[in-house]
Amino acid sequence: MTAIERHLGIPHATFHRHYAELIDTHFRPRIPEPAQPATTTSSSAADARAEANLSRLRRENTHLRRTLALYEEAIRQLTLENDALRQGATVLPLRARA
Repeated sequence: MTAIERHLGIPHATFHRHYAELIDTHFRPRIPEPAQPATTTSSSAADARAEANLSRLRRENTHLRRTLALYEEAIRQLTLENDALRQGATVLPLRARA
């Protein structure tokens, strides 16, 4: 479907909205069934590794969100200074927030 959508230049949502019957009758029956994962016994070591990885990813995500907030503030300040300079105003440097 994706190749057809790209070829026609139609967004996925529009294609789905206008051609839902075609999707149901032609494309869905041709989709192969997902492979069933092999059933294995979950070991506590694997669970511990997964939990440690999840914890690391959460910490990293928090750090990235904080960094993004700092960058957003810097861009906001630069935008205001740029606008003020373009309008001929005097820009006074402010102390950085703690």
